[in-house]
Amino acid sequence: MKAKLYWYWNRFRCMSVPEIGFRVYKNIQIGLEKSSVLGLKVVPEPDASNVSHNYLCSRPGNEPGHYIHFANLILQGRLDIATLHDAQYGVIPEWNRNPLSGYEVPLDFGKTLDYRDTKKIGDIKYLWLPNRHLHLVTVAQAYFLTKDVCYLEFIAKQLDSWFDQCPHAKGPNWTSSLELSIRVINWSVIWFLIGGEESKLFETPYGEQLRSRWLESIYSHCHFISGHYSRHSSANNHLLGELAGLFIATVVWPYWPEFTSWRLNAQKELIEQTLMQNGKDGVNREQTVFYQHFVLDFLILAGLAGRANGCEFPAEYWGRIESMLEFLASLMDVGGHMPMIGDADDGLVTRLSLEPDFCVYRSLLATGAVLYNRKDLATKAGHLDEKTRWLLGESAEKIYDKLILSKLEVMLPVRRSFPDGGYYILGADFEKENEVRMIVDAGPLGYPSIAAHGHADALSVLLSIAGREILIDPGTYSYQSDEDWRQYFRGTSAHNTARIDGLDQSVMGGKFMWLTRANSIC
Repeated sequence: MKAKLYWYWNRFRCMSVPEIGFRVYKNIQIGLEKSSVLGLKVVPEPDASNVSHNYLCSRPGNEPGHYIHFANLILQGRLDIATLHDAQYGVIPEWNRNPLSGYEVPLDFGKTLDYRDTKKIGDIKYLWLPNRHLHLVTVAQAYFLTKDVCYLEFIAKQLDSWFDQCPHAKGPNWTSSLELSIRVINWSVIWFLIGGEESKLFETPYGEQLRSRWLESIYSHCHFISGHYSRHSSANNHLLGELAGLFIATVVWPYWPEFTSWRLNAQKELIEQTLMQNGKDGVNREQTVFYQHFVLDFLILAGLAGRANGCEFPAEYWGRIESMLEFLASLMDVGGHMPMIGDADDGLVTRLSLEPDFCVYRSLLATGAVLYNRKDLATKAGHLDEKTRWLLGESAEKIYDKLILSKLEVMLPVRRSFPDGGYYILGADFEKENEVRMIVDAGPLGYPSIAAHGHADALSVLLSIAGREILIDPGTYSYQSDEDWRQYFRGTSAHNTARIDGLDQSVMGGKFMWLTRANSIC
């Protein structure tokens, strides 16, 4: 209780006066929703006469072998969940049970459920990951490539069981709007891969009923997200993901009148937040490389969904994405290593590639090379990955090959100075076998007021020689399961920089909170 009160006091200290008012208002709203005074009462009937267009490619040209292999493992109930490899998750899973701790989380009202309570829940990440339904995307890919109905039947069973076990607003899968957004994005991918409205899955009476339940849950997800955005000091990658998820859902299923206003508002704010949370030099203001990748996936998927459905994003939105890709290209050494600056949880928005050597960063650079016709990004990517093929289709291969074979000379890395983010790249013989690359961090701690995912790494240096990492950033290790190690890996002593009197440069207030922050300049 003492630790909990200390956390609340620190959290209060990080809030502005408007945020305090907002939090009071939200608590009242949540209380009224819990007592059923407010909240979703009835889901309106959908009008499927409004059609949408697939934002994935229809002919990816991928070999089905490894998709079938992994899909068949999933059909046996076997999943990889973070550090749990080949876990027996079940054909009909217990969706509210934590597969690591074994704890079953009760179906209490989701927004008042303390998902941070490791003694009752364990590490919530292990429960949330399979509920994002990335594994069902793999099964849908296997169906798309083979048309074997066994994959459709499995998707139906899993969705049906999820609707049964996870009623609207109840339990751990209705606590975080970001988790709902990721799930609904994966549902949109699954929807198109199995044929959309014309899917064979919906041809039987059972299939018609499943479709109705699915659409009802989609509406419920969007209603929840639109009413529970992450605001003020919580408005980081969570808000970007929530806006992207709501935008994609309202574009893919334009079946209700309110989806039009939700779509317009989500797109408008997504553009604003993209420009606000990512500097002109392309550095995400959370000062973490992994979350830069995470955010880019949201932004690119939303952009492609909008483009396919007549809801194009402006040039400044796409320009900011291009700058963010340039930053990643500039950080990557000749061996393909990406520094682990700031927090990372290894989560994905969706999983379209099952290549054993798949790299989230190389994949983004390949996608960027095709989108922006950039030889430098294509060179850094090394090859065209399957995720890019699923997103951009057969034309992607032609564009990429043309870029690689062109005689255009490029200077790599793309840029070496990132003044907004505070990163500078020093060295010699870039992109050659004997490359020397040093990254110097003179940037801020993080974003916004709590800097949730930043580390006390001011003035730290990272060194790579000939594609081999010499001085590294050790990364994150753990978010929830071990507080001592969580604090160590965020602290100054874990980084290659100055530490005075055995103290951290900045003062921690909790696992995702800083009370004071060091300032550094170049």
